[in-house]
Order: sequence, then C-alpha cells, then structure tokens
Amino acid sequence: MSNGTQTSPKAVTRAFTTTAVLSIAALALAGCGEEDPREAENPQENVDTDGAEDQGVTSDEIAENEDDEQVADLAEIETEVWESSLEQESVSITMAAGLERGHELFGYAPEFFEGDDEGFELSVTGELEGDAATELNYSPDFQVLTFGDDTFQSVEAFVFDYEAQVPPEVEPEVDAEELSAALSAEGEWVDVSDAEPAVPRTPDALLELLRAEVTETLDVDSLAELDLDSSLDTRDGQNVWVYSNEDVELAVLADEGSPQLMGLRLPGEDQDLEVTVTDWDEAETPEEPEDEAVIDDEQLQGILSDLV
Repeated sequence: MSNGTQTSPKAVTRAFTTTAVLSIAALALAGCGEEDPREAENPQENVDTDGAEDQGVTSDEIAENEDDEQVADLAEIETEVWESSLEQESVSITMAAGLERGHELFGYAPEFFEGDDEGFELSVTGELEGDAATELNYSPDFQVLTFGDDTFQSVEAFVFDYEAQVPPEVEPEVDAEELSAALSAEGEWVDVSDAEPAVPRTPDALLELLRAEVTETLDVDSLAELDLDSSLDTRDGQNVWVYSNEDVELAVLADEGSPQLMGLRLPGEDQDLEVTVTDWDEAETPEEPEDEAVIDDEQLQGILSDLV
C-alpha cells in the first residue's frame, strides 16, 4: 500500500485478513476461630503466609493438619500440573508483560505504542477448547470471540490491527476513522474465522503457550532442574504450593491428584511475565453474537470496495 498505487478490493481484503491473523493470535481468594490444639502442637514453622494474610486468611487457616503442611516435590508433579490443567472444563487466565514480550508473542511492534510503557494484559476465559472470549488491553474494546470453528473480532480490534500493521512511512489507502465508521454502520463484529491464529484464542491454547514459554525463557526442560524454594500459600481462596526463586515462581493447587496451575512468573527484559489463573471449572462462557451484528466476508469485501 504505497502512495499513488491502486490496489484491488480483493487485495485489500487479503491484507485485512492478514491483519485479523495478528489480532486473533493476540488475542484469561474464613474468619478466625479459636486456636486448634493440634495447631498449637504442630506450628507451621516453614510456611510462607504473606500471600494468605494479604487476602484476609490467617496463617493458622492455611493448613488443617500436618499432612497439609507438606509441599509436594516439584519433580514428581510438574508434568501433572500441565496435564491436569488441560483436562479441566473451563478457566480464566490473565497474562501481563512488557511490550517487547507482546511483540514477540503477538507481532505488535512496541514503536506503535509511543508513550505507553505499561505493557500489555491479555485475558482468555471460557471453555478449555470451546466457547471462549479473549480481551487485549492494547486498545479499548479489543475482543475476540471463539465458538468452535467460528471466530469474531470486534470492529475496534479489527481497525486497531489495521492501523498497527501499516508501516509508519506508508500512507494508508483507507483512513482508520473512515474504516471504523463504515464497519460500525454494518455491525459490531467481523467474521475472521478463516484467518489462522498467530496467538492463543482459547484457554487450552494459552496454557500450551505458557508451558512452552517456561522451557524457552529459562532454557531448561523442567523447573525441577532449578534451585527453587517451596512454600504453602493461598491463591483464589485455595491452598497452593509455591515454587520460586528471585526470577521465577510457579503456584499450583495443593492437590497431588489434580495440581492445576494457579500462577506463574517468568523473567523478562523490560517486565516480568505474570500469569494469574482463576475460576477452574467455573469460568463463564461468552454469548455468540446475533447474525445481524456480524459482518461476514462478502459484506467486508463490499465495504472495502467502497472505501478504496
């Protein structure tokens, strides 16, 4: 798209489809009673309770008996953490990091966010492999909805991707404000089902990405290879085992039979990657938009033809 060059509507449509690829890819804690005699006999001397107390949970409530105070050996449960997580029905996952990490994951150049040094936040919520909603705070109302093989991107997200993809030295053939107005006049969502996602748009895909990020970022095959401290804490109102050092932290549900992922921190050059996981098997699923609110491919081509 250079100045003085005419581009066919079909070519522009292909450019917009490529734009949608980026977006899809870019596109997630009881009161105190009387002291238990058992706890007086078995004080929790090595339990990290800072996180629990921050959430209003006193240290003597973290574990009910001596067995609960024992943190599992990470080498024995690490594989199960991911496998157990991927076997659940639904979940909400929020991932935040710096813009450089966002560029690596989603393809958005940091230069596009001049003056924004707070990084990004991506959330994916819904069924592990089914109906799910993705939101990215790069832009207001940046949303992607997934229903089986159907994927819909909000008009705001579609236009944002268009702006982000055009090189700064090139004058776009279609003004972003004009594009937004034309699309908004026809619907609220753009059908981008045929676009190949470059980043996760469902919880299971995001979990797989995070599992790979652990290996790639730390250059290890297993976190158990690292010298990590272990402690007992609470997250989302549940007991968790925490394995950590100054660079990395892994929090998992304190259940050897089903130790789902509850949190993750990985180092980053500009900002650590922080992951929070909640609502296992309780996450809400989105509602599919009405047909009249969706701009299909034929309508999109027509809109682009009128704008070129």
